[in-house]
Parts: sequence; structure tokens; C-alpha cells
Amino acid sequence: MKQLDVLTMPLCGRQVIEASAGTGKTWTLSALYLRLIIGHGRPASQGLKPSQILVMTFTEAATAELRERIRLRLGQAATYLDALLAKQAPEEDAFLNDLSLALTPDTWRQSAALLHAAAHNMDDAAIFTIHGWSRRMLSSFALQSRDLFEQTHLDNPQALLHDLINDYWRRFYTPLPLAAQELLQSLWKADPQKLLKDLQQVWRIQERQPQPKREAPLATPPTAPSEVLAPLLTWQVQHQALVAKVREAWSGEVAAALLVAQAAKRIKGSRADYFANWVNALQAWAEQGQAIKPDTLERFGLQALQSKGWQAADAFPVFALIDELLTLQEAKPQTEAGLINHAAWQVHAQYQQAKLQQSVFDFQDLLQRLHTALHEDQGEMAAAIRSQYPVAMVDEFQDTDPWQYQSLDRIYARHAVDPQHHALVMIGDPKQAIYSFRGADLQTYINARNEVNSHNSLALHSLSSNFRSTAGLVRALNHVFGQVPDAFNTAAGDIPYVPVESKSSRQALTNAQGEALRPVQVMHLPLPEGGEEKHWTANDHLHHMAQGFASTMVQLLAQHPDVKPGDMAVLVRSHAHAKAMQTALRQRHLPSVFLSDNANVFQSEEALDLWRVLRAIASPRQTAWMRSALASGLWGLSLAQLPAMLHDEAHADALAESCQRWLQQWQHSGVLPMLHSWMHEQHIAARLLAQPWGERRLTNLLHLGELLQNASQHVQGPLALLQYLADNMAHSSDNPEAQKMRLETDAQCVQIITFHKSKGLEYPLVFVPFLGSLSATDRQNKAQHDDEDEAPDPTETSVDEDMRLLYVALTRAQRGVWLGLASTAKSVVGKDDKLKLSAISRLLQRKHKDDLWERIQAAWGNCDDIAIHHMPTPKRKVFAGLPLTAHTQNARTPQRAAHKLWWTASFSSLTRDLEAGSSREEADTELTTPWQSFPAGARYGTLLHDLLQYQAQNNWPI
Repeated sequence: MKQLDVLTMPLCGRQVIEASAGTGKTWTLSALYLRLIIGHGRPASQGLKPSQILVMTFTEAATAELRERIRLRLGQAATYLDALLAKQAPEEDAFLNDLSLALTPDTWRQSAALLHAAAHNMDDAAIFTIHGWSRRMLSSFALQSRDLFEQTHLDNPQALLHDLINDYWRRFYTPLPLAAQELLQSLWKADPQKLLKDLQQVWRIQERQPQPKREAPLATPPTAPSEVLAPLLTWQVQHQALVAKVREAWSGEVAAALLVAQAAKRIKGSRADYFANWVNALQAWAEQGQAIKPDTLERFGLQALQSKGWQAADAFPVFALIDELLTLQEAKPQTEAGLINHAAWQVHAQYQQAKLQQSVFDFQDLLQRLHTALHEDQGEMAAAIRSQYPVAMVDEFQDTDPWQYQSLDRIYARHAVDPQHHALVMIGDPKQAIYSFRGADLQTYINARNEVNSHNSLALHSLSSNFRSTAGLVRALNHVFGQVPDAFNTAAGDIPYVPVESKSSRQALTNAQGEALRPVQVMHLPLPEGGEEKHWTANDHLHHMAQGFASTMVQLLAQHPDVKPGDMAVLVRSHAHAKAMQTALRQRHLPSVFLSDNANVFQSEEALDLWRVLRAIASPRQTAWMRSALASGLWGLSLAQLPAMLHDEAHADALAESCQRWLQQWQHSGVLPMLHSWMHEQHIAARLLAQPWGERRLTNLLHLGELLQNASQHVQGPLALLQYLADNMAHSSDNPEAQKMRLETDAQCVQIITFHKSKGLEYPLVFVPFLGSLSATDRQNKAQHDDEDEAPDPTETSVDEDMRLLYVALTRAQRGVWLGLASTAKSVVGKDDKLKLSAISRLLQRKHKDDLWERIQAAWGNCDDIAIHHMPTPKRKVFAGLPLTAHTQNARTPQRAAHKLWWTASFSSLTRDLEAGSSREEADTELTTPWQSFPAGARYGTLLHDLLQYQAQNNWPI
């Protein structure tokens, strides 16, 4: 892999650009785009239009930013060449200077015109998200793809799946006999939604990548539940009969014989008290039908007792019957997989059919349908797309999946493309591949990279100049990640860490003496002195680390007047971590905001409280409902106020009258105006803002009010709206954009953000307090992830993923990083040669569970850019706040009149009032003018229109 030269990189064939964090991927992409526009490096200098250059990335925000960055860069390049043509000194720009020298001066004018036109037409640029482009291709080539011309996006697939799984349960499970119902209770608590979660895991694995036709799902469904359960029901009858025989053969004499044999040492290998407890459990099971642990029952089989030395056990038939029972239990038919397979097939088929009938699609449909369409024909659709987009550039390519890559591979297949005219450029950083839970597949990226390398090793390029972070910070991170050569290697393939160098002009923080602070501050949280604990518990680690970091942040703000709260970002792994940090910061009066776009406002506490309030207003005479609303946290009454409100009859009557008035306003004006009246009259906002998390709660309340107001246009009456709110609270596991929680403030706040959400962002100062929470083992549940939908990738170990998350977290900073480390039970597990290490423990190359402080000093202590110290004792010193510098000023007065610069008109209206001369008399003399001699007709009118338009675009004088 060679260092990328953005001026000479071939713009044909397949190219892979492997970047590191902060190395200017967007700048690089813009530079390549600029070269494509002017045709630099392409045959016969044939430039492309913005509509011919396909650029894909993974979020709407990224596409909008990319479009504007490219537009700006094109404009800068055009202005640069204009200055050269005018023999003026352009603004200093090393790349544009090198590009101008690579062009011949006689091509400057044409290149400038192409750049101006491209910047002007960037609204037509083919810059899309992967899903947006897929949708466009399916509709543009609907005949080839056999897709509908017009479809709508399914905003809430979970609601449809909720209905389908309930219907499936009614059709297949409700008719089953009682014995089968007991099994369903043990598997899914008789809850269809729990079954749905298992099905979604199955679908996720099945749809990770396209399956060969020979491995495609069968056309007929798997075995029906009634047939799957038939062997189990037969087994249950046999099991119950055998259990009855065992219990019939049991007697108190058997229990006494067991105790005597154990006391006489005829049953070896057990303590008397333990053995007595086991006998009591067996007796309770045999005589009273109580549950018994399987391993307890196994102790009393005939073979087990005789193996312990009691050969006379065969005198009691019950022990032989227990052996028969144990054998039968081992032969119990397994039905869970069969039930899940049938439900997965049936519900998925119904889901696809429902989408087809409603002409809707979900995001996964777009990728799969495009892939299918491209591979079912003989290449006609791929050729048509390739003709439309000769060049494609894919940003964040490490987040691709097999569906996306195989579609691009089909379009830009090596045997089909013209090497001189077509190109597929893939830009990514495998060290930041952290979206496996959304389908991103690191193996796909590595396969694509290896394929390019096998055909042309010169097509692999790297970016290694960091424009984000200070030189000291870059050196420190090179040291941290460079200590372990295989830190990022996975089962998917090797991912080398390439050291980078800083090209940033940012300055490091300095202390009171003007000395530069070390950019990486490692804060170790030691265990309490004198205690016997070997590790921090999860809750204590969370509390002490949050308190220590909050205290450090307040101290930094006091010591550095140029640092503001908005310059600080705290990166966390979970909502619990975020809440702990917000609590610690709030105790010090330091404002903060949690940036998470995955929380659904319908799942908030405020949604339930608002439902209680609306229920009370909708039924003013229901005293119990009014009491429930008054006691809710949303009403905001204190414990001292609440009893008086609940027991004061006069106040209750007044409140009932108010509810009647609010109900009338709700019915006539809508729910949102009514909520505003309720909030104003009851002083809701003031009470909420006086409480912890008040801004968050008030924001959620107003957000819910807007959603309900919009929903009221489709449901009739207060009761229907209440039901709508209840339904969304129960089933809003999807997160449509409108339902995602909003930020509670836009003031100068410390920004708390999850590792995943921080990707692509940068902050002056970054704090990562809870590195001790990284686990050395695979995650077993979703609670350890940033958000509920971020389930672990079943094909990848958590440590590999955590290493990349750690890289993302540490590379967000511009000037400094603070790391919190503490000895926790899950950072190192196992022993000897079976030791498992968390991601941070791997970087420190730990050897055992008690060497954290030792390894921090050994691994990082010799780096001049890393400071290591124990966590200072937290202080409750509060943040003094920012000085108020805002001053009022007079409104500005416009200095010029606003003229209408253009309007829409027909050719006839332009010529309607033209005269033959300057006076009526001249007209009567039949003198003609050029306007009068201009031919009539639609074709000549269109010609004149095109000439005027070209004149406006090129600033020709009229």
C-alpha cells in the first residue's frame, strides 16, 4: 500500500483508499471529484458532469455535508483559475497550485468554465446514501428490475410485524392443547413479542448476505407447530406416567434407608448435611409434587448409588425407575428450533406479502431487490447504470455489506468496464468498522481490498496525514496503538495500524506557566486503601469515575478561560454511563446534553405521565384518574403539596371545572393548544425546570404534544387519541425520525455522546471515563451496548469490535484526551494460558488480573506525550458559569432596495408591447426593426429563450 498522491491517482479501474481518522477523507474525495469534472487524468481530458459522478455514503447528514463541501471546493478551484487567467495572485492553495501546473495554460479557461458550471449544477449531483441510490435505481429501471415505479417507505415496520406476529400466534398457537401452551409459556412467557425478537435474530443471520440459489429458502414452509409438538406431547404423556410410577414406588422407608446408608459410609463422596438436603428435596418432589433440580434427581438413580458404593440399592425399585425417568428425560424431543423456523418462514412471507399489497418497502428491501435485479438479467441493467454513472466513489466503504458490494461489483465488473472510462473508488478505514449490528461486514471490505491488491497492488493507497489533532496528540496515539502490532487484526483478516503524522495547526493546552500539557491524560482509579476488594464493582466504578471526571472538567474550565463547556465531549458506552456523568456534572452546575438519536420519545416516562394527564382531562368526573394525574411526575407537585391537593374538596371541584374547560378546548382547537393552556395555568414548565432533568422532561412533553397534534388529524376524538398514545407506548420499538428524542437545549453544554454516535465528529477536548467497563468476553445481552438495537454481531468477538470502538473514541479529539482506567472484574478473565483480555487490556498487554497500574506505567510511561496519574479526590467545586457578553443593538437598516431579479414569462409576453419605432408616427411609416423581422413560431421562440439563458449563465452583456 502506497501513500496516496491525490493529483496522480488513476481515475479508472478499481482503486482503494485506506484512511485513518482525521486524515481528510472528505477533502480527498472533493479533490478527486474536481479532477473528474475537468477531465484531469482521463482520456482526451473528457470531463464529467456532476450528474455522471456517483458518490455514495451512509447517512443523509453526510450526503448533505459532502454536497456542500464539494460545491465549495469546485468554486474555490474555479476562482483560483480565474485569478490566474486575470494574472492576479490567487489565494494560497498547495493542491490547486499543483493542479494548475499540471494543466497547460491554454486549458485554464475551459477548466474554469467547467468548474463554474459544475458548482452551479451541484443540486443535480449524484450524491446519495446507499439506500437512496438503490431506491432511485429500482424506480429508474423499473422495467429491468420488475419493481414498481412508485412506492412509499414503510416508516414503522415494527408496527406491521407486531400485527403479523399476533395473527400468527392466534392461527398456530392458540388452538394447541393445554400441554403445548405450557411449553409456549416456558419459552416466550406466552408473549408474541418475545417470539418476534427471536425471529428477528434469525432473519438477521439469514439476510447477512445473498444466498446461492441452491441454498435459498424452500418454497414450502417448514413443519407446522402442531406437527413439531406432536412428539413432545407424546413424550409428555410417557413422562407423566413414569413420574407417577416413581412417586408410587417412593416411601418414607426409602428416605430412611438412604440416610442410614450414608451415615454408615456405604454411600461415599458426600457430606451428611448436603446429602440430607438432597433426600429432603427428593421426598418433597415425590410426596408433594414440588420441583426438583435435575442434578439432584440424578444422584438417586440406581447406577449412581451403586457407583458410590451402595450395592444394596437394587432392593428398592424406585431407584431403577429413577434411572428410567432420567433416560426418558434425555430423550426429550427438542421443539424450540422447529417452532422458530416455522414462525420465521411464515411471518416473513406474510411480511413480504403485506408490503407488496401496500406498495411499501423497508430499507433492507432496497438493497436486496437491487441485488436481485442486477443478477437476474444478462447484465443489461448493470450496463445501463454504468453508462449513467461512469465513475462511482463510495465513502465509508468499511461499513458496506455483501448486498451493496456485490451490486457494485456487478455494475463495475472487471470484464465489463472500459478501463479508461470507468472507475470504482472505495474509501474507508477498517479500524472504524463499528456498525456490524446494522449489517456492515468487515469481511466484505477486506475481500474487496484483497481482490484489488491481487489484480493491481498499485491501486491500494493510504492516507497518513492527520489534519485534526495536534502533533503531540498524534504521537501519543501512535504510541498507544503501535505497541501491539496486531491490535486490529480479526478473523476476517489483518488490519495494519499505519502511524500517521500531524499536519494540524492547532495548539496544545498550556498550564499557568505557559507549558504545554501532555495531550493524553491517563487517570487511574485506585482501589480504596485498607479494603479487601480486588476489583471495583460496576456501580462503584461508575459513581467514582463520573465524580472524578466531573471534578477534573470543572477544574480545567477554571484554569483555561479559552475553554468553554461546548468544547468538551464525554464519550460513553451506554445510557447508564451517560446518566451517571450528567448527574455528576449537574452537581457541579456544569450544563450537559446527551446526544443520542436512538431513544424514542414514546418510550419515555413523560409519555406515560402525559397519558395519565390526558386520561384525566378526557374524563373530568373520574376522581381516581385525576388523582393519578396529580401524582404523576409530569404535574410536578412536591410531596408536601400533593396531600393538600388530593384531599382539598374545593380544589378538586375547581380542578374538575378546569378539566371540563380544557376538554372543550381540546375538542375545538386540538390537543396541543389545550396542553399549552394546561401548562400555563398549572405552572408546569416552572416546576419541571426546578427539578433534576427538568429540561429533558419539558422537551419530551412538548415533543409528545406535537406528535399527538399531528396524529389527531387521523384519529377522531380524545379517546381515540388516548388509544393512539397507548399503542405507541406499547409497541414503538422502531424509531421513525419524528419520534426520536430531541436535544433539550442548544446552550453551551458539555456534550455527552456514545462511541457509535461520535464517529465522524471531532471535539477540542475528549473525555473517556469508563474504559474499565470494556469486557474481555462476548456480550451476552444488549444492555451493554449503546442502544437497544445494537445487538452484538454473532460472527465477531466483542473484543475485536471494542478495539475499533476504542480507536474511534480516542481519535475524536483535536487538543487533548482524558482516559479513565480502573481495575474491574470483567477487564481480565480466566487464568494462565486461557487468559482473556478486554480491548484496553490488550493494548496494555496485561498478564494477570492485578497488574493494571504496573502495565499502564510500563506500556505508556515512556511516552513524553502521555501523563499518568491517580485519580485525584473529587471536589464539589461548582462551575462559575460563562460571563454574559451579549449586548443589545439596534436593528439593521437595509442599504438597498430589493429588486426582483427574475421572473417567469412566455416569449409572447416579452414581445407583446414592442413598437416598430419610438413613436406612433414612425410606426405608421411602415419602418421595421429587428424585433419585427424576427420570425414567428414556437421553434424561434425556444431558440431566443435558450440564447437568453446562455447569456445569463455566462454573464454576457445584452
